[in-house]
Parts: sequence; C-alpha cells; structure tokens
Amino acid sequence: MAQRTLTKRIIPVHVLTASYRIAGTVKVSNTGLNGLLTDTTSEFMPIMDASLARIHDPDFLVQKLEDIRLVKNQIHSASLKRRQDVGPKAITRPGYEHVNVFNIAITDSTYEYEGILEWPGRFDFTALMSGGTWEYLPIYEGVVRSIVYSDLEIASPAMLVNRKHIATFTHCLRKEGDE
Repeated sequence: MAQRTLTKRIIPVHVLTASYRIAGTVKVSNTGLNGLLTDTTSEFMPIMDASLARIHDPDFLVQKLEDIRLVKNQIHSASLKRRQDVGPKAITRPGYEHVNVFNIAITDSTYEYEGILEWPGRFDFTALMSGGTWEYLPIYEGVVRSIVYSDLEIASPAMLVNRKHIATFTHCLRKEGDE
C-alpha cells in the first residue's frame, strides 16, 4: 500500500525562546503551524533560512543558518504573518458553539502578550489551559514584548503561545464595535 503524503507549504515564522528570536520559514501540512507544533511524533521543529538574534539585542543578527532545529517545549511563542497559517479552526478553536471574542493579556517568565482570543461558548480557563491535545494557544492581532528588554516588540496578525510557559492570564469579553 502506497503511503499518502500530505501537501506541504512553506510559511514565514518568528519564534521566541527564552534567549533568542529566530526568523525563518517552516514547512507545514494542511494542519498549519499548530499541527506542526502539536505533532507528538517529534519533539523538534525545523526552521529553514533561520536568522538568530539574542532577545537583549533583537536587531543584531548573531547568525544566519540554512536550517536549525528547535526543541518545541522550549518555544515561548511563534508569530505568523497570516491568520490562516495557524491551522484549521477545528484544531485552534475546539467545539461547535458560538464563538466569543476576548481581549487578553498573558505573561510568562520572559514575555508579555496582548491580543484577541476566540473561544467557543463561555470562557472556561481550566479547559483553555489544560483541555485538548494542543499545547499552543492561538492569539490574534497580538503583540508580544520582552519584559526585561524593551527593544523587543513583535506585532502579528496571529501567534501561538506555549500554554506550559503561561504564568498569568487576564481577559474581558470584547463587545461588538470594540476596537
């Protein structure tokens, strides 16, 4: 029996670890970046055409590499240029109920995040933080800032934040017409 290959596409990504900002491209299937990050068959994520910068000096290029492999659970967040590159809504927003939109603020040991969370039904923090098999929380129209180094700020239409690194989480329901 022939093995079926999933269609692959290459998307740009900015990844933040505790020490580095890595810009490059990744190859994803139809499950998007969330599918790649939550793939349990590998603990690593390859990034092609990678540019590395230290978070304390994000504009200074330390190294340019053809490819690099990152340990997935060491990734704090990944920022994307297009919302659809996160992955299918069935993966990023579990459930079939009405989707509410929340303004959120998150911190971890290194970064602060602000943006929009889309969540089905009423807000359930326990389900958000521990439910499902996905490890990364999708945030839209987000901004990430380094807590210690104010020069590092990334605004992005979509980003994935590692749930295991989250320290604090606040939210409020966004009403129609809010901007």
